[in-house]
Order: sequence, then C-alpha cells, then structure tokens
Amino acid sequence: MLVTHAERPRELKWYHAGPMLYGDWGTSRFYVLGLAFYYTLHASFWYVLGVGMLVGCVGWAYTIICKCYPDGGGVYSAARHTSQQLAVVGALLLFADYIVTAAISAYDGMHYLGIPDKGMLVPLCAMASIFLVGVINYIGPRKAGTFALIVALATLALTIIIGLFAIPHLATGWRNIVSVREVPGTAAVKWDNLVKVILALSGVEAIANMTGIMVPPVPRTSKKSIYPVLIEVVVLNLLFAVAMNALPNGGTRPAVEYDERVTAIKEQHPDWQNNAAVQAQIAAAQPSAEVMKRDDDIKNKVMRVMADAYVHPYFAWVCGIVFGLLLLSAVNTAVMDMISIQYVMSRDTELPKFFQKLNVFGVPWLALLPAVGLPVLMLCVFHDLETLGDLYAIGVIGAIAINLGSCCVNRKMPLRHYERMAMGILAAILLAVEATLVWEKPYARYFALSVVTVGLTLRYAAKAYPKWRARQLAIPTEAPPEPESLGTPPERLNMAKPKVLVATRGGQPLINFAIDYTKRLDGVLMLLFVRQVNVIALGKPPAVSIDDDPEALAIFRRATAACRQAGVPMVPIYVVSPDVAYAILDHAATYNAHTVLMGVSRQATLLRALRGDVLTAVADHLPADIPLLIHA
Repeated sequence: MLVTHAERPRELKWYHAGPMLYGDWGTSRFYVLGLAFYYTLHASFWYVLGVGMLVGCVGWAYTIICKCYPDGGGVYSAARHTSQQLAVVGALLLFADYIVTAAISAYDGMHYLGIPDKGMLVPLCAMASIFLVGVINYIGPRKAGTFALIVALATLALTIIIGLFAIPHLATGWRNIVSVREVPGTAAVKWDNLVKVILALSGVEAIANMTGIMVPPVPRTSKKSIYPVLIEVVVLNLLFAVAMNALPNGGTRPAVEYDERVTAIKEQHPDWQNNAAVQAQIAAAQPSAEVMKRDDDIKNKVMRVMADAYVHPYFAWVCGIVFGLLLLSAVNTAVMDMISIQYVMSRDTELPKFFQKLNVFGVPWLALLPAVGLPVLMLCVFHDLETLGDLYAIGVIGAIAINLGSCCVNRKMPLRHYERMAMGILAAILLAVEATLVWEKPYARYFALSVVTVGLTLRYAAKAYPKWRARQLAIPTEAPPEPESLGTPPERLNMAKPKVLVATRGGQPLINFAIDYTKRLDGVLMLLFVRQVNVIALGKPPAVSIDDDPEALAIFRRATAACRQAGVPMVPIYVVSPDVAYAILDHAATYNAHTVLMGVSRQATLLRALRGDVLTAVADHLPADIPLLIHA
C-alpha cells in the first residue's frame, strides 16, 4: 500500500498576492511613462489614457479567468483546453516576456539606483544584479513574498507623496497637453505610437498563475488582489502622465530632433563630407550634453525626475533606491516564473526531463541556467530602453491574446454571453497589436521566433527521444512485470492501531529504531518521504509518480523488507511539496498520529539555515497532543 500526495498549501492571501502582482504590473510605470513622453511628447497623455483603458479591460478579464481556473489560469493551463500545441506556444511567448522582464527591470533599476550612464556600466551592473538574483534563487527565496510586500508598500507610499506634490503642477501640465484633435500623425502613426507603450499590460499573467496557491474562495481572493493594483496603476499613471508634461526643460526630444535635422541637412547637401560649412552646421545643431542627459533621464527614470522636480533632490534619492529595489523584485519574480515554466513543461513531457533535476534546496537548477543566462545575454546585445520595450511587448501581448482567445472559444468555460464577447474583442485587439509588432519590429520578430523555435525543437526532442531510445534498446512490447509491492497490503492493515509517523530521508538507524518502537507499541509504521520541490507550479498539482524518484524507491524497499522481517505493518507515504515541515505537520494531523518520530539532521549549520530547520518548525507547530520523539 503506497500513499502519494502532491502538497501545495493554499496559503497565499490577497495582501501577499497583490504586492507580488504590483511588483510586476506596477513596475511598468517606471519605464512606460518615460517612453510615452519620449515618443509622443505633449500628446503622451492620450496614449497613456488609451493604454490605461485597455489595462482596465484586461484586468477585469483576468478576474474572470481566475474564477474559472482556481487551480491556475495562466496561458499554459487555459490554452490546453483548446490545443496543446497552442498552449506550448503561449507558454514560450510568456517565457520570452519574462526574459525581457528580467532584462528591462534590471536595466531600468540601475538607472533608478543612480548608476552613472557611462559606456557599458549600467548594462554590466544590470547583468550582475540578475546573476545575484540567480544565486538567491538557487537556494530558493523563502521570503520573496514578504520582501515584495515591504518594497511594494514603500513604493506606494513614495508614489502617493510624489502625486500629492505634483497636484499644484497639474494645471500647467494640462495646458501643455495637446488636444485630442491635434495629436500629430496619421491614424497609422497614432496606432504605432500606442503599440510602443502598450507594454504596461505586462504582469497581469502572473496573478492567474497564482490561483493554485490562493486561499479559498479563489474568485474573491483574486479580485481583492487585482482591483486595488489595477486602480492604483491606472489612476496614478494618468495623474503622472499629466504631471510630467509640466517638467521644466521637458518639452523637446533633443536626440531625435537632432537626428532628424542632420538627416535633412545631408539630404540637401549630398557632398556634405567634403563641405566644411555643412559640417559646421551639423555640429552647431547638436544639443548640449546637459540637454541630452535631461532627455535620457526623463526616458529612463521619469519617476525619479518628477520626485526631484516636485519634491526634493534628497527625496528623489530615496525614491531611486526604493524604486530600484522594486524593479529588482520584478527581476526575481521573472526568474522564478521562468523556472516554473520550464519545470512544469518538462513534467508534462513538453520539454526534456533534465529540466526537472533538483538541487539540495528543491530548485530545478538546470532550469535556473537559462532563466539567468538569457536575460544576461539579452543585455549583452541590447542596452537601450526603446529596443528592450519592443522585445518586451511581443511576448506578453501574444501570451495574453492566446489566453483570452482560448477562454473565448472554449464552450466549456462557464462564461456569460457578454463576458465571452468582451474577451473575444480584447483578444482581437491584442492580436492586432501583436501583428503590428511582428510586422514593424524586426528585432522583436526575430526574438520571439527564436524563442518559439528553440522551444518547439526541444519539445520535439522530448517527444522523440523516448521512442528512439526504446528502438535502440529493443524493448519488448509485452506488458512490463508487475512492480514490487511496497509496504503492507491494505487487507492486513488495522488502522485503528496507534500510528507512528516517521519522517525520514533514508537514515537506516532511524528506520530501525522506528520499527522497534512501533513493534513495542503494537502500532502501524507510517514512513513519510517528502521530496521538496521549490517551484511555483502552474495549474493543478502534478500526478505524483514515485517511479521517477529512485532515491525514495530505494528507501521504501529497504524499509519494507525490514518491516516484513520484524512483523511490523508499514504504510509508505510519498509527498511532493515545497515545504517539508508543512507536509509533516499536515500528515500528522490527517492520520491522527500517535507519535511523530524524526532524526537529527547532520547537515552543516549553514545548509540548515538556508534550507530551513525542519525539526524546529515541526516542534514549534505540532499539536500538543502529539508527542515528538527525536532520534539522535
């Protein structure tokens, strides 16, 4: 009799999920506003308003998705009900989004932290920060939610202060904004400008992937997580979109205008290289270094510029530190999500199995390598905010469009008629945005195509290799032999006897002591093996198979042989969980254990501190009526 469980405690409350969502969704403000002003100057408010309306509609749609998919409603889970291939493409586009999320958040975070923009200093510091986040994720960030909550609350407080000090400048900012009828450009140009700043949608997918660990009822928890962040993002973005139009010396685009003037001069004078007067005219048209720096600051760290202009330079320095930490928190979230996507797709045989290999902290360390290496590679190739923004948008827009479109066409989804129609319209708009990005942004097109191509190639290899291996080994087609039974057959178990729960990773002295203790108690030995998997899983918990865990199989076989020899009934329990202590406590309460028996860890002190002292956690939370015996 073998009992298997996939433990994923539902302990994520709305006030934890909200800040984690804000750490991704809310951080888009720190570069979207600057890019909007950089591209469209005093018409930027209308583009921020248009994107804000779209963000509001998509946020509402994701409350519906969270309600319909309480076990995980990200694109990979939702699209599987329509097409497995479409789900894989959606997951790969989301993976592409997270690559650029990590890169652009680290890059912009360095600007907010005040790293001088000289040569490659900012990109190099951004790469170092991503590497540091990777080291932290190697041991499994145990307090990521708490850190995100603290930084998000600090960011919210500082942002509100900037907003309050900006209120006296709103009238000036509003006068500088061109009327909606005077927005320059043709309809095609206006659509292109909207597409350039639509990356404010990024982050909303994160909340759908969290529903599997949210406290019930999930619809209420998800709404309480989404709506406060949505209102804050949209309302304050509009306020700051007005306020930044009142920034002193912020009404020009010197770099862009200089390029346009130089191009016009060169067209008028084809022999400009041999004309000293024309060359002098080109040099005279170049803006000063101070003006150029002001232009770059507004583009790269507009919130810090407003804090400096409207509050105080020292306050701007504090804002830079906090906003930079929030952007680094977004890097951490993106890295964790990339690990999760690879692990879950590998578990579903959509990627090679080696992405499931765990280190001693329960983290898939091979999946961590591309999660850190690809954003670093991205910063080696691209280190300007405009290009990174284009690369950013193509992944997230594609993933959201697939998610909404899949929910719309899935007739099994319990949607009202207007909800289905609204999701279809939103999906169509986002598909149009995606098509524009693919057509007009070659770097974005090649990037997305590369990620999807490599992912589908790995998927083909994961599907083809087992069949090729079977042919090479000439595995017989007859049915495999019956697996060796573990534990005591159910018909020979008397569960009314005292139950001794033994949590072990295979120490034979502990198992021998447990068998002797259970025999003297005339009880049932319940041998618990917890495989720690420190991954935020997407969708429903996996169907647990101990056949993929040779270490646990070997322990159960040895224990079964020893129990049969001693005449002690045994129930092997195999659990996959991110929290070992929680799994032990949960099973002790579920089976109403007479005694819990554990051994003293021989791990080094540092390793215990990094992984968490399971023995102490169990001792602190075990019910008073269940004694804990420690075998040293």
